[in-house]
Amino acid sequence: MRKAAESLPPWAWALLACAVLAAALRFVGLAYGLPHTYNADEPHLINMAVSFGGGSLRPHSFKYPTVWPTLLAGLYGLWFGVWSVLGLRKSPSDFAALYGFAPAGFYLIARAVSAAASLGALAVVSRAERADDRARWPYGALILAFSPVLVELAHAAKPDSLMLLFVAGAWACALRFQGGGARGWLYGAAGLAGAAASTQYTAAPLGLLVPLAWLLREGGPPRWTWLVQAAAFAAGAFFAGSPYIALDFRRFAADWTDYADLGRLRPHDAAAMARTVAYNLWTYGGEGSPAGAAAVLGLAALARRRTRRALLLAVPVAAYFAVLAASPDGGWQRYLLGVFPALALLSSEGLALLGGGKPWRRAVVAALVLAPGFYLSARYVRDLTLPDTRAQAEAWMTANVPAGETILLDLPHASPRALPSKEQCADLAARTAAAGSPRSKLWRAMADRHPGGGWRVYRIQRSAGDLFSSPRHVAASQADADFLDVRPGLDPVRAVRATWVVTSSFGADPRRARELSTFFSELAAGADLVREFPSEPGSTMGPWLRIWRLRR
Repeated sequence: MRKAAESLPPWAWALLACAVLAAALRFVGLAYGLPHTYNADEPHLINMAVSFGGGSLRPHSFKYPTVWPTLLAGLYGLWFGVWSVLGLRKSPSDFAALYGFAPAGFYLIARAVSAAASLGALAVVSRAERADDRARWPYGALILAFSPVLVELAHAAKPDSLMLLFVAGAWACALRFQGGGARGWLYGAAGLAGAAASTQYTAAPLGLLVPLAWLLREGGPPRWTWLVQAAAFAAGAFFAGSPYIALDFRRFAADWTDYADLGRLRPHDAAAMARTVAYNLWTYGGEGSPAGAAAVLGLAALARRRTRRALLLAVPVAAYFAVLAASPDGGWQRYLLGVFPALALLSSEGLALLGGGKPWRRAVVAALVLAPGFYLSARYVRDLTLPDTRAQAEAWMTANVPAGETILLDLPHASPRALPSKEQCADLAARTAAAGSPRSKLWRAMADRHPGGGWRVYRIQRSAGDLFSSPRHVAASQADADFLDVRPGLDPVRAVRATWVVTSSFGADPRRARELSTFFSELAAGADLVREFPSEPGSTMGPWLRIWRLRR
């Protein structure tokens, strides 16, 4: 083994170092924030996965498809078996209480799977781009290895990284079929595309990949029946991962009608959104990286040699651009993950021309294209290790706010963690059970196994327009906890005998939510600012928090 290691050329060592760095960027800081929940989207998905352990896989909301929470539910079941000694030492209620009071393990399992899936996607893209030329450097996989958005998503208990793995497989299979491969590759592309859409709806436009691969196939025209069978594979994979979309289609359609209401919450400037989506495509390797320019060069070069393959890679990118530019919520770069493998493969074509065959030229080209993404990703991971203002505020509150007092906070991801009292848990258990919410089981378990202490916790009620989220989904989420309508000012806060108010720069803002202006002006006049936890770049992370004590 030692002789084999000594015989490795320098470029192989460089690629090995990049692989190690890619893994380090995804796994270092994986436990950031825990046991707090600092990501706004994570709690909904983990709640769904935990609820599946209650005996039914029917989702309470179709905001997300169900492959990801179903996978997590299975992993949590295995963890429960080990944690409880196969149920002999602890009960499911104990497990639910563990989630309510100390959820770190649930989030860490999900984030570890997300990081592993992200690395798996890199391996698939590397294999796809070197399928026709084994000597080519995997420039595209290296760009994705240090892409800041992918590194950030690998740290989140969200389905995006798993979707990227399925998407990368779909692209690899489609390219093999388009190049003259057997029809099994078309079926593989269809099944993986369906699985990707059943993991995250944003993969849905990738369904175009299958008919394109069929239409642009080299080496003779394929049969019509192949395309029909591939469509069946795609539909089967989608509904196998999210069966209740078919079983409860009426509620699925209602949830999507609710999502469509986003377009009426804020005015949509199609031209501005198109510029945002174009910028997201251009900077998919990180701001400052020439990966976007390399993709344009690669597309031009590939169009001259293999026009059909160039079309297969370019048309889905154009389709994503059109769909997202027309959406009022299309400005998130993660919504483009479905075409990240295509962008990486096009960049690889362009960088292969610039790098040539000389090792020093390859090294220079790789360094220029990877350095910006690596710098931004490393800075993000470093920031995850900084002290967080929310944890600092929680420690201060634990030491200075007596148990049993009433506190008004913003949403959980924007605020310090606050343990609700046993009485409040019991009240919420009864109220949510009467409303038929699955969250009642969690509140009941927390009430039955409460460790003592805690406060009466209220949260600022915010509108769907302020949160830019589906109106009925916002209403359902706020019905499962104690939210307070503070639009009239401080009177509702005094009515529930609240003593403390914590405001957050990540939360309600009167400049954005004008209906809350009265509350903030009265708070400044009728309360004392007791403590501040400033957000200082390079020293702390998190929101700027202010703790107020109301004057009696």
